[in-house]
Amino acid sequence: MISDQLPLPVIRSVKINGQLRNPDSLLIGALEEELLVELQPIEVDSYYFKIEGTGLSPCGIASVYPQMHFTYLPGGKHQLEYWGTKNGFSSKHQTLQFYVKEALTEKAWFYPAVVAYVLFIIGAIVYFWTLYNIRQRLKMQHIRSRIAADLHDEVSSDLSSIAISMVTLERRAAKSSDFAGTLEDIKQTLVDTQNNLSDTVWAIKPNKDTSGELFERMRKFAQQMFASGDTQLLFQVSIPPEKPIKISMEQRHNIFKIYKEVIHNIYKHASATQVEVKIFPKTDGIGIEIRDNGIGFDPDAKYEGSGISNYHWRAKEGFIDFHLASSPGKGCVIQMTIPQF
Repeated sequence: MISDQLPLPVIRSVKINGQLRNPDSLLIGALEEELLVELQPIEVDSYYFKIEGTGLSPCGIASVYPQMHFTYLPGGKHQLEYWGTKNGFSSKHQTLQFYVKEALTEKAWFYPAVVAYVLFIIGAIVYFWTLYNIRQRLKMQHIRSRIAADLHDEVSSDLSSIAISMVTLERRAAKSSDFAGTLEDIKQTLVDTQNNLSDTVWAIKPNKDTSGELFERMRKFAQQMFASGDTQLLFQVSIPPEKPIKISMEQRHNIFKIYKEVIHNIYKHASATQVEVKIFPKTDGIGIEIRDNGIGFDPDAKYEGSGISNYHWRAKEGFIDFHLASSPGKGCVIQMTIPQF
């Protein structure tokens, strides 16, 4: 029962996170957690506080102290009703209205936006993973097509040469002439064909994806080429065996093709008495240097064939840094760098 004889409760102070605020225009921020309402003490047995508002079920709390503490109120409009009681009578109810700003997580669009964002991230991951797989497949298809072209250009050419030599041999045999030279040509062509086929098959075998296999094959090829002893060969690998080296199948294939052509050209054209091959670590990758003391040449001059352009084309395809330096009478130096990421 409400009695007009009881004094009205009056707000003494309102504090938000310990800071005084004006109760007449109370606005609580989304990140402000604590609300403390303190009343002027009056002669009553107890004080009652009842709060209701957005996201809250109406609830009343009795206290013998003239203050009430609230935490983590949801965003929206709220009303605090308060009064005092004595001997079964209550004073007139007073109200405090205030507004709590909505936190980001309380916005209606927040959770749908989170779900959409997560779905977007998952979709992006699936998209880029699919794109990566497609690119890898296309890359492998490109490598296979190029290797098939190599087989066609090199092996088919050698086989055609053998066929022509066989025709020549038949004609010489019909005339009972000496055809030992033609047999030797056929033999050499067969050896070259076998070596080219072996090199191509080696390049695409997955179990050959090690630098040791590549460097050892390079050493053996140079030793076989200069086996006569007219040219001194120095082959040096200064990379520690425990150092991890990444050389892709495509790089391995291009490096060995460039290397074979360089060694073959030195043997055939350079008239060199000394050849040095050095393989060593660099800050930006693995360095390969091939140096000879032969007659040299002018790299800018026009020559038959496409040897120099092939060097640069294969190096570009394998992301290999390639440099060639030569001049007449001063030999030739070729440097390659295999990048390591």
